[in-house]
Amino acid sequence: MHLLVENQLLALTVIMSLGLLVGRIKIGGFRLGVAAVLFVGLGFATLEPGITLPPILFIVGLSLFVYTIGLEAAPGFFASLKTTGLKHNAFGFAMILGATAIAFGLIKGFGIDVPTGAGLFTGAVTNTPAMAAVVDTLPSLLNSDQQNLLELPVVAYSLTYPMGVLGVILSVAILAKVFKIDHDKEAQDAGVAVQALETRRIKVIHPNLPSVTTMPHKFDLEIIVSRIEHRGQLFLPEPGDRVDPGDIISVVGTSEELDRAVEFIGEALPGDPTHDERLDFRRIFVSSTSLVGIPLRKLRPRLQGMLVTRVRRGDMDLVATPDTVLQLGDRVRVVATQDRIDSATRLFGDSYKRISDFNLLPMLIGLTLGILIGMIPVPLPGGAELKLGSAGGPLIVALILGYIGRSGPVVWQIPYGANLALRQLGITLFLAGIGTTAGAGFGKALQDPQSLTIIAIGAIVTVTFSMATLIIGYKVLKIPFGQTAGIISGLQTHPAVLSYVSDQTKNELPSMGYTTVYPMAMVAKILCAQILLFLLYFT
Repeated sequence: MHLLVENQLLALTVIMSLGLLVGRIKIGGFRLGVAAVLFVGLGFATLEPGITLPPILFIVGLSLFVYTIGLEAAPGFFASLKTTGLKHNAFGFAMILGATAIAFGLIKGFGIDVPTGAGLFTGAVTNTPAMAAVVDTLPSLLNSDQQNLLELPVVAYSLTYPMGVLGVILSVAILAKVFKIDHDKEAQDAGVAVQALETRRIKVIHPNLPSVTTMPHKFDLEIIVSRIEHRGQLFLPEPGDRVDPGDIISVVGTSEELDRAVEFIGEALPGDPTHDERLDFRRIFVSSTSLVGIPLRKLRPRLQGMLVTRVRRGDMDLVATPDTVLQLGDRVRVVATQDRIDSATRLFGDSYKRISDFNLLPMLIGLTLGILIGMIPVPLPGGAELKLGSAGGPLIVALILGYIGRSGPVVWQIPYGANLALRQLGITLFLAGIGTTAGAGFGKALQDPQSLTIIAIGAIVTVTFSMATLIIGYKVLKIPFGQTAGIISGLQTHPAVLSYVSDQTKNELPSMGYTTVYPMAMVAKILCAQILLFLLYFT
């Protein structure tokens, strides 16, 4: 312990290492994952309050985590705003108001003093900016001889914060068992599962079919026509090409989509269309920045004699459509004439080294913009100010830049593998830092008998809030459980919960829910914490 007090770098590596090891321990099908780093840090700092980490460490970690999450989730986030995003945000805001009302009733019922009650709420919903807003607002409500009460919100926050994380994780774990959630089936039903793509030959029977370009849209199919065989001549389809009865086309898609395509087009033929000596096929890494962030339809002039049929991003295969936007690190399946396949390799780059050695400058510019936006103060009643901080600012900028993709020669997206590595590093740094910060006050506060009451009330607020959100979201609003768990992670504005849920589901549903509601939740909880403070003080 003495070594860890004297050497902060050693303390950081020990806490991160032990946390990741503990997180892999599975008890009854439940494991904490990377969230265990928080509790290891909390335990060390409780045993020895002298173990501290520089605040800049976990601020950098938090900013990195939310920025990389925002970049990846941006396309889905803006797409959701056109469909379910507004409904999910309204639902989340209603649940935060409900949690505020529950906290008000319990604090009044148990006779908790005003500063402690407000701090208790911010810890139960794990929102540091909300706690800071309470501390900023409190002096305007206190007399000059009551300034010693200013530390009470921070103490209450440190007491309720650990259960604010663990309570949500336990709620998700328990309800996933109670509802017997099949995460793989949920992901498949929601269209975010890893599905194998196939290529099938279909003989055209039905006349007057739409062009091969508009066929997927007309028939509502996730497919692409990769080859056309007309009177024994094989060629790559061009925009506007049509097919006649008797033609044979090769179609790429999932098994279900291909079955539907056969019904619209004609009859399936036997044989493997991927083995045809007249055309060449190759999987190529996208490492050329000149092709990323641009829809494939705009790249057509540069793709003469070649066709992108599939895009593999991470573990997921996607059908290439005219609207598909390539990212660094994607692997594309290219069909081309034999004389063009080497040109395709040079065009897309195919350099794994270049992907690994990605340009840090756009990421640092984006983070800088996010931090600056997070510093902008918005005045609130009572003299307080609202700031998005080092989490909200970078997240909003990342969502915008991730959606834009590129600005002239600047590519904002980060290669998939690098994104995951930075995200894991960021969340681990953040959890180690915040755990040691909360642990110092936690050990001291436990010596006060009233602390158990504060912890219990905070736990009730957290568990009621998370259970109600999960049950109403999943059972009443029919939101997939994985996405609902992501929503409660976003409403709690805590990345440890998202990391745990993502570890369990192993799909993108939690990230979709998290990013949809996070910006709203950050602002709403800061406002609700101050509203609660005023209500407690004046009633």
